Amino acid sequence: MALHQSLLDLGEQAARCSTTATAKGVLAEATDLIRNALFHREQETALSAWYSRLLSDVVRSPALAPHTGEVRLTGSVALGDASPTATVRWLGSSPELEELLSAVGIKGEQAKDSLPHRVDSGLPVGIDGEKQLFRAALEQRPPAVQISNGLPDPTQAVDFKAFLLLPIQSLARWAAPSPRPTPDRLAIGLERELLTPEEFESLNQAWKTGLALDYRNWLDGVDVYSRELQVRDLAALDRTAYGAACWMVAGAFDSIKVRH
Repeated sequence: MALHQSLLDLGEQAARCSTTATAKGVLAEATDLIRNALFHREQETALSAWYSRLLSDVVRSPALAPHTGEVRLTGSVALGDASPTATVRWLGSSPELEELLSAVGIKGEQAKDSLPHRVDSGLPVGIDGEKQLFRAALEQRPPAVQISNGLPDPTQAVDFKAFLLLPIQSLARWAAPSPRPTPDRLAIGLERELLTPEEFESLNQAWKTGLALDYRNWLDGVDVYSRELQVRDLAALDRTAYGAACWMVAGAFDSIKVRH
């Protein structure tokens, strides 16, 4: 399904921003358009790809180019995975970029010069890099879902990023160490036979679920990352979806660890 024309039009403006005021206006309007798109049931993965490209184009626009020439975007924005709750991260120093993002309510920060950030920015993985990425991915295994009366324990902590999205991203990075959306990385991992069809399906479905939950709670005005959230704080359908996704991710981690 093609994106709404309003999204396409704003996307074209992003790369042409000539002043910081224009850049701020584009970024502010982007979140409004995302809200409208979600109301019209636009796919979250398509919105993330669009939003990531818009952020990247603003960073490289004439308005910011003098301050970001030595900067390499990394993290979710570089991959095409960013949502409005994402933190924009980059390698290199640019106080001006951080200031502009903060002015429109977007979190931004200079990233640590680590192998995962370097890989996500498009730099070579290096000798033994994939082994290092695999070890780093295994360390991201989410905690087991606690069950109470056949359902996820209502007092268990919830974090869509830490327990779903970031662990999946870390496995996908190992499976395909190049800057591209996580679902594409997982598909490459399947082609390379690093992932079985069952592992791919579990991780791909859990990714979609985690991203949908992230967007839905953002749309509802629930800031799930600035306070401790518990399973009982989620809507009934979200509790079920979250629990199932966590089970799938944990199972895929265990299966991959045994095979590799």
